[in-house]
Amino acid sequence: MTRNRPHPFSGNPSSSRADWQRALLALCAPLADAYPDDAALAAPGTAYAPRVARLEATVRPLWGLAPFAAGGGRYDGWERVRRAVAAGTDPAHPEYWGEPAAMDQRLVEAAGLGCALALAPGELWEPFSGAERTRLAAWLRAAAGAERVPDNNWHLFPVMAELGLTAVGEASEPGLVERALARVESFHRGGGWYSDGPDAKPCDYYGPWALHLYTLLYTALAPDADPAVVARVRERAALFAGEFRHWFAADGAALPFGRSLTYRFAQCAFWGALAHAGVQALPWGVLRGLWARNLRWWARQPVFAADGTLSVGYAYPNLFMSEQYNAAGSPYWAFKAFLPLALPAGHPFWTAEEEPLPAADAVHAQPGAGLLLQHGGGHSTALAACDADTWVRNAPAKYGKFAYSTAFGCAVATGPLGAEAAAPDSALLLSEDGLYWRSRIACASRSVTADGVRARWHPWPDVTVDTWLLPAGPGRHVRVHRLVTPRPLHTVEGGFALPREGAVTGAGGREARAVCGDLASAVRDLTGARAGEVMFPDPSSHLLWPRTTLPVLRCQLPPGEHWLAADVHATADGGTPLTEPLDWRALPGLPRALPALEEQPPGDEGGADAPPRAR
Repeated sequence: MTRNRPHPFSGNPSSSRADWQRALLALCAPLADAYPDDAALAAPGTAYAPRVARLEATVRPLWGLAPFAAGGGRYDGWERVRRAVAAGTDPAHPEYWGEPAAMDQRLVEAAGLGCALALAPGELWEPFSGAERTRLAAWLRAAAGAERVPDNNWHLFPVMAELGLTAVGEASEPGLVERALARVESFHRGGGWYSDGPDAKPCDYYGPWALHLYTLLYTALAPDADPAVVARVRERAALFAGEFRHWFAADGAALPFGRSLTYRFAQCAFWGALAHAGVQALPWGVLRGLWARNLRWWARQPVFAADGTLSVGYAYPNLFMSEQYNAAGSPYWAFKAFLPLALPAGHPFWTAEEEPLPAADAVHAQPGAGLLLQHGGGHSTALAACDADTWVRNAPAKYGKFAYSTAFGCAVATGPLGAEAAAPDSALLLSEDGLYWRSRIACASRSVTADGVRARWHPWPDVTVDTWLLPAGPGRHVRVHRLVTPRPLHTVEGGFALPREGAVTGAGGREARAVCGDLASAVRDLTGARAGEVMFPDPSSHLLWPRTTLPVLRCQLPPGEHWLAADVHATADGGTPLTEPLDWRALPGLPRALPALEEQPPGDEGGADAPPRAR
């Protein structure tokens, strides 16, 4: 932050509708001076050109500003926005955004522009001249009619563009909306869960902040919405709400899982979309609490660049975790969270008092998503068996880890060499030479029940790993691996990382642990096969903290069949991990084929007071 620019949430209690209106305006204040030319948008580099990055930086804030205007809010920067839109849609202007085409990033931003037209035509349509309206409508119509889009949530971008055209009385393409909705229908996996595309595409945040959000907007804004589609969308959203709440902790933090996490507080956009569409999937106070706590959690994170704009990153500026489609203006998709500002002050979403999360079972299975949620120990954890498209940057870290936590986050790889660079937290790393490491990317098979998660994966075509993840109490789980390899392998398995500053660490025998304030993390090998050590992963690899420390287990394996087992425990409430005895062989999800492994005798376990191993 610049010295003379206050924190956007400084002095804001972040409670009432008026508080959140002020917060939005404070977040928008730096935009008046940001991105003065294309050079300012040249970095971070993206798969699309700087002029498209300019389009993105212009339109994405409208996800918040348009609802704000619809709810009666006044923003002094609308004239600046109108000038940018008029120039961007004028082929004769030097700042023309370019013609929308198939598979084009412009189609993404056309959705935001269409939604803004539907919500705030008084700011983004009526002040334009006739010629400017004609050019804007033509540009949107070209985007809506693009020949081809990726087979995922992009099918709904033309729907948003069409909503805008219809709202201002412009002609729309017959059948376009119906075709798009029909294609998205095939992504539904049951129970309100959507995958972001057909077949084995993951169930990540693109379900709530895209597929559900856009279809809910359709039900609320389309004047001639198909009643059957409206009923189906609302029913599925209500079902999904009961599942999605498990991704949030009591302090408002959400699971850092999947791609596009630089969109930050778009994590809570689904709760606002429910309110905007009038779907009371949970009591109004619960919905508002889920929404507001997540926004307040983000308000506590140092997510701003030096000029006050939202940075690319997660809990701090960080390009290692970014995607190839993240430009300087990309993080403003977070403004989807401000959709409730369109609702009047008397709406029950605003009049209800915030309520805490309803009590949840200690373990909750989400088999369609490949997740088993654990609640307790001061955080929520998702034990995971998920797949990802390999085009996603850092896909193994974003989808392939064994566990994702609201309090302990996760790390991404920073380079190809060394275990410290390979994001070993909540993962089993394997290497042929101790230099290049592999982890799980996809599951050849998987199953998820309340007893545990099982997955088979192949780090190389001729190496098979069967992994069982078994809940073992609040913040605690047991991992069992059966590994079959035709050649020797190096292995490193990580627990949960902690901030390095202020951490107290220890390792000895078959155990390693670290403590930092109320956060504590420990791993213990259950068979005596591996030694515990404390690792310092690469800086800026972790999503929550720039420097971390990580308890790990390490060993080398000869060719053959091997069984490995670990007790993994992390607490965020001041508790001490691994102090309670655990009869891990009695866990119900344990594999039947587990041999009678020879365990290391008790007492040679190291612990918090053990001296760190030499590194």
